[in-house]
Amino acid sequence: MSSVLSLRPSPQMRTVAQAAAWRSDQIGGAEGLIHRLAPAQATALHRLADKLGDRPVASITREDVSHPEILTLIAAMRFEIMRGKGAIVLSGVDASKVSEAGFERLFWALGTHLGTGVVQSSKRDLVGRVEKREDNPEQRGYQLDIELGSHCDFHEILALGCYRKADEGGESGLVSSLAVHDEIAATRPDLLAALYEGFRHQSATVDDLSTENIPVFCDVDGVVSCYYHRLFYINAARELGVEIPPLLREALQLFEDLTRHPGIRATFLLEPGEMVFWHNFQNLHSRNSFTDRPEHRRLLFRLWLHAYPGEGRPMHPAFVERARTMDRAHEQGRPGIIYRLDGLKR
Repeated sequence: MSSVLSLRPSPQMRTVAQAAAWRSDQIGGAEGLIHRLAPAQATALHRLADKLGDRPVASITREDVSHPEILTLIAAMRFEIMRGKGAIVLSGVDASKVSEAGFERLFWALGTHLGTGVVQSSKRDLVGRVEKREDNPEQRGYQLDIELGSHCDFHEILALGCYRKADEGGESGLVSSLAVHDEIAATRPDLLAALYEGFRHQSATVDDLSTENIPVFCDVDGVVSCYYHRLFYINAARELGVEIPPLLREALQLFEDLTRHPGIRATFLLEPGEMVFWHNFQNLHSRNSFTDRPEHRRLLFRLWLHAYPGEGRPMHPAFVERARTMDRAHEQGRPGIIYRLDGLKR
């Protein structure tokens, strides 16, 4: 992989070359994504968690967050997610001082200032519990303990908040998809063209396929965005009884290889109390496998957020519609995508 990164740029395909196209070896690894809370910010967040207590999540709105220290923090978060690197890790909340319910409500309250939260499953949960579960008939990845490779989800802004870490493993990874874009543009622009063309996709519901190709990269109004989930192409090809085009297959493999390159990917372990927020169409996320015990289960909370009107990124219509399709399925009490453990739809 090191030889790939040393090749000279080609003038055939433009690069993004902006803050969101960050590389781990250029920003100092995960350290370059961390915002350490000032003491006044941490104190304000602890007090807000206590105030929210056991209130129903759905009852908590933006108006419940009014402390100037928190509002200043949220403004910095919003800028970093939408105009900066596209990702930020908050460090400094002491989970030992916050109840599980209080931490969940605090996490949601911060999210209300970044976008509109949506339900994440047929159970209509606004805050997802990321934990290993034996009662997981849909084989949802966030309820398994296996490794999850770099991928995108459906909504524009995503977030994870750690309340308990695993006994072993469970490290998170973030990769700037725009950095991957620029690396391919610089070394294999012929493959980048294949990623802009894309292929048919498994839809956001169990049984449907897209009627058109869904690209990995799109350029709308001069803004490059990425939507990547390799399994959707694999599942579509199998259902259609065809092979993924050779050039796209090679491009997807290069894409995968680059997401694992230590010079591009930032790997970190979220400690209890830490939260990470990122732009789903500028960054890919992943997770290593982990081991825990019934009496000490790894527990993270998750948010799916639509950016507020006027704040979102211009993107290929299919990127936006797939999230809406998932929302409708969950609002109607239906599951979204179901996988077998070997990565195939069932």
